[in-house]
Amino acid sequence: MVIVPLLAMALTIACKRLPQDQPADAGHTVVAIPKERIDAVNNAKKQALYQGPTGTIEGTVSMTGDAAPDLLPFIDKIPADCAIAANTYGKLFREGAGRAVADVLVAATGYTGYVKPKVDHVDLRAQDCAWIQKTVALTFGQRIDVKSVDSRPYIPQLLGAPTGALLVAVPMGDAVPIFPPEPGHYVLIDSMRLYSKADVFVVRYPTWDVTNLNGRYRIEGIPVGLTTLSALLPSTSSNASRQVTITPNATVHLDLTLSFDRSTFRPQVTQSSKPNSSTQDAKSEPPVTSSPAGKRQ
Repeated sequence: MVIVPLLAMALTIACKRLPQDQPADAGHTVVAIPKERIDAVNNAKKQALYQGPTGTIEGTVSMTGDAAPDLLPFIDKIPADCAIAANTYGKLFREGAGRAVADVLVAATGYTGYVKPKVDHVDLRAQDCAWIQKTVALTFGQRIDVKSVDSRPYIPQLLGAPTGALLVAVPMGDAVPIFPPEPGHYVLIDSMRLYSKADVFVVRYPTWDVTNLNGRYRIEGIPVGLTTLSALLPSTSSNASRQVTITPNATVHLDLTLSFDRSTFRPQVTQSSKPNSSTQDAKSEPPVTSSPAGKRQ
């Protein structure tokens, strides 16, 4: 792992303009993943591209059981000028009104047909010394665009991916792109603030969403027929799943409930090994379940 020795040097590297076909990657410099490899990984069973009618699932994820405990080691590392970050990292998980729970990965799997994402990236904003979310999801082949939206610089580093020169998301500047090299579970840290972490799930299908503080999710473009809707809160391994029938041009409203028992909770140890690759796609992919960093979810 290469640590940036001087912030000024990193800022200089980040400000250099590169050819459009060679975006600067945080962690290592690579070109976008070739389309042929994306299709081979995401559509290993060579299903036909789905072009039929689709439906939508939306709802709210809430928590039952014990309240989130304080994470004192994280709180103690947050400096006074970053006090707002304690709202993100000060507890094991984040709750909103009515015990709505944030940072839950919700995914629809088990349908037939190959579905591609509509965009080539997901956005992750850095603000108030923190990532604005603690769970990030993307489809293999997409990139993460990390952007500072305040007056502070941020240095994203993807644990579990090869690491080269780290680049800086300069204050209010251009986004820094990150290309996860394989499907799997990673951890994104800010090398300037090691308490700032997000679980990153790279999956083989685009039918997913991540809840914010209102607990809401909405997944569009799901092929018609039977699908499995599953939810995972990585920080607690709490999960739930339901089977749903998708009908053309219709929206299914389905609320999910997770539970947390502090007496039985055992924190996971974050690793940084390369995630294992597999050939499962949305048809054969199991419901989202918890897995330590470095293992296929």
